[in-house]
Amino acid sequence: MEIRVVRPNDLSQLRELCEEHAALEGATIADRDLSAKWNSAFFGTPAQLVGWVCDEGDNRPDALTGYMTASIRLSTWSAKPYLYLDCIYLRPEVRRSGMGRAMFGILTQFARESGCKEIQWQTLLSNEGGIAFYHSLGAVPTLQWSRWSLSVD
Repeated sequence: MEIRVVRPNDLSQLRELCEEHAALEGATIADRDLSAKWNSAFFGTPAQLVGWVCDEGDNRPDALTGYMTASIRLSTWSAKPYLYLDCIYLRPEVRRSGMGRAMFGILTQFARESGCKEIQWQTLLSNEGGIAFYHSLGAVPTLQWSRWSLSVD
């Protein structure tokens, strides 16, 4: 299995993975057609989103078994960039295979190459398996308020 950067022809399979991920977290993806927005975000200049997929090869319609997306952000308090991991998801059949650790290795290397000294992300408190995995990587939880959202539509 190869971990590689998202390509334009991955977007339909990426959508399926995102829907599985959202369902796992008890959420849904309301926007039915993300292709145009993703094309701009992943492949625009400058790219707003960086993504990687786990690809089993063979150009099968179900060859992608996981994904990870991130973006570079700037901290107001330190005025330093950090990498924000927006999503990481592996299908159940590839969990505990070393792919998650390999994905974090790629993410860490990308952060270093991008001048980021830190990677930040959020997870549900109920994600006990993920939390144990993050601890095994040496990640530490930060004490912050819960995530909030305000619609402006």
